[in-house]
Amino acid sequence: MKTQTVSQDKNHSSKMRQVVKAGDNEIYFDVPEALGGESSAPNPHVYLDAAVLACKAITIRLFAARRGYALEDVSITLNTDDSKEREGIYVMNFDIELIGDLDEKERKALLAAAEQCPVGKLFGEKAQVVLNSKLV
Repeated sequence: MKTQTVSQDKNHSSKMRQVVKAGDNEIYFDVPEALGGESSAPNPHVYLDAAVLACKAITIRLFAARRGYALEDVSITLNTDDSKEREGIYVMNFDIELIGDLDEKERKALLAAAEQCPVGKLFGEKAQVVLNSKLV
């Protein structure tokens, strides 16, 4: 089991600003002023989106490297529709640009690889994420 901790960032004026310690890394979160924060860091939802976005790019790069594809770069734009989020529906649309001397078969294989992103799979039909909270 992996452990991460979160606490208020005591080195910042925003009372809502949080710091997550994950191994040797620190990740900062805040909320907009309208919610009592200072927008000094991305909000948690931005990180959720970014995690899937980065995972897809890394998965494509790893797959291309293992296959010896001439992928020079990958750029992915995420467009989201949160209009039904409160009903449990959140739509993420990824526009993937593959840069390099790739034939159509390679491009299709890299698109299929993007769908194998482990973080993205957590949102799939077969996924089950269990959230347990307790007071200590």
